[in-house]
Amino acid sequence: MMAYKDRSESVLLKTLRILNTRMELTEDDQRYYQNQEKGYEGEVQFDVFTEMLQRNCYILNDLLLK
Repeated sequence: MMAYKDRSESVLLKTLRILNTRMELTEDDQRYYQNQEKGYEGEVQFDVFTEMLQRNCYILNDLLLK
């Protein structure tokens, strides 16, 4: 099985990482940044689990449905 699209970090997460190293974020911004980090880590962990599936199917990563 193979992922149809590789996972990539969002521009928001990259920006928050940069801001976190360059300045002191407010408590709310720090909490928001940590939630974004945890969410991305969870998505990466989910990708690892889905790579182990023994089915002939596509995995659509990083897909936003509206």
